[in-house]
Amino acid sequence: MLYFDNLSPDTTDAYLADGLTEEVASRLGDIRRLLVKQASRETVRRLRESTPDYRISMGRAMAVRYLVEGSLRRAGPRVRVVARLVNAENGFRTWGATYDRAAADLLSLQEDIAREVATAIGGQLAPAERTALGGRPTGNPDAYEHFLRGNYYLAKRSASALTRAVEEYEAASRLDPMFSRALARAGYAYATNVRYGWSLPGLSRDTMLARASASASRALEQDSSVSDAWMARGFVLTFLHPRTFEGALAAFERALALDPRNSEGLGVYAAALRTLGRDSAARAIALRSLAIEPERAVTLGSLGLLSFLERRYDDARRWVDSSLRVNPEFFFGYLLRARTRLVRGDAPGARADAEAALRLGSADSSLGEALLAIIEARRGDSVAARDHLSHIAGSLPGMMSQVHESAAEEGLLPAAALLSLGDREGALIFLEGVQPRGVRFWSGLRAPEFDPLRADPRFQRLVEESRPR
Repeated sequence: MLYFDNLSPDTTDAYLADGLTEEVASRLGDIRRLLVKQASRETVRRLRESTPDYRISMGRAMAVRYLVEGSLRRAGPRVRVVARLVNAENGFRTWGATYDRAAADLLSLQEDIAREVATAIGGQLAPAERTALGGRPTGNPDAYEHFLRGNYYLAKRSASALTRAVEEYEAASRLDPMFSRALARAGYAYATNVRYGWSLPGLSRDTMLARASASASRALEQDSSVSDAWMARGFVLTFLHPRTFEGALAAFERALALDPRNSEGLGVYAAALRTLGRDSAARAIALRSLAIEPERAVTLGSLGLLSFLERRYDDARRWVDSSLRVNPEFFFGYLLRARTRLVRGDAPGARADAEAALRLGSADSSLGEALLAIIEARRGDSVAARDHLSHIAGSLPGMMSQVHESAAEEGLLPAAALLSLGDREGALIFLEGVQPRGVRFWSGLRAPEFDPLRADPRFQRLVEESRPR
C-alpha cells in the first residue's frame, strides 16, 4: 500500500490523504487472506526519482504481488480520489477508479475503495469479509474528520501539535459521544503530554493524567472491543504504577490481540518494554510496528533511543535521521540526535539540534536548555552553561524542590548537565530529588551521560532502588 498523494491546493489537507491511506490499509488488513504492507513515502520518492519502472522495483522490495496507489484532491466541500491497483510484476494497472464525492462521504469512500480493491485481488468476498470492510467507527462525518486531524497532529509529536491533537479528539467526542476510538485517543493524547513533561493550557500534570484515565475508562465501558481503548488504558497504567507498570503490558497485549495492525499500540508497547529493560523484545515489537507503518517517526526514534542506550551510536544516528526525515517537527528526535552528536564530538551539530528541540518543545520544557548547558560546558564556557541551567527551575543545588519524574528517560538531562560541569554532588542531589523513582527513572540512568557516576555508591543505590521488579 502506497500513501495517497495529496494534490489539494491546501497542504494542510495532507491529513485527509494520510487518513484515507491508513484506513483503507487497515480495512484490507482485516481480510485474513490478504497480507497488507505499507511503504514509506521516502522509499517511494527515492525510487520514483531514480528508477523508471519504480513500481516493479517497489513490488520486489516489498515482496508483494500488487500495489495500491492513488491521489486525493479536495476542492471546497468535495474530494476527488483516484485509486489504482497495479500488478507489481509488470507495473501495469489491473484496476482503477475515480471517486468524486462530498467530503462528508469519506467514511463510505474508504469502504468502497477497500471493497473494490479486495474484490479485484481476491474475487468474490465472503459475507464475513464484507462485514469487516463495512465497519464504521462513527456515523458522524464531521466527528470522523476531527478524528483524522487528531491522528495527523498526534504523529508529529511536537508540543503545539499534541495540543491540537487533544482538541481534535475532544471535538470528535463532543460531536459523537459514542465514538469510542476518538475518546480513547483523547485519553492517549493527554497521557502523551504527561509522558513528554508538557503542560496543556491551564492543566496540571495530575489533571491531565486524571483526564487520560477517565477517557480511557469511558472508552472501555462503551466498547471493550476497541483496541485503542486498551492501548490508552495501558499507557495510563504506566503512570499510575510507575514502579512496576502493573497491568500495562497485559492491556497492551489485549489491544494488539484485538487489532494486530495497531501500529501506535505496537509502538507504545515497544517503548514500555524498553523502559523495563527488555530490549530484545522491544526491538522486535518496534520493527513489527514499522512493518505496518514505515513512517512512524516516534517508533524510528524509539529504536534510535534503544541503540543509544546500548552504545550503538552509528545505529542510533541512522534511526534518528530517518525519524527526522519523516517528521521534521519531531521534538525528541532532535534531542536524541543532539545527544548522539555530543558522544561523537560534533558540538556544532548538537547545538543546532538542541536549538531545534527548544523551538519545538513547550514553553516550560527544560530539556533543550539542559543540552545547551552540556554543549557549553564541553567547550569550556561554564558561565554560559550555568546560564542555561538557570532557566531550569529546580535543577541547581540549593534550588531543589521535589522534581517529578517527567519526560521519561530524557527528564534526567539536567543532572547530566551538572555532571558535565564537574558538579558530581549537584548531579547526585538532583537525581536523589526525583520522585517517584520508577522504572522510567531507572531507564534514564542507563544513559551514557551517567557513565562517570557508575562506580559511585550513591548512584548505584539509585539504580538498585528503581530497578524493574
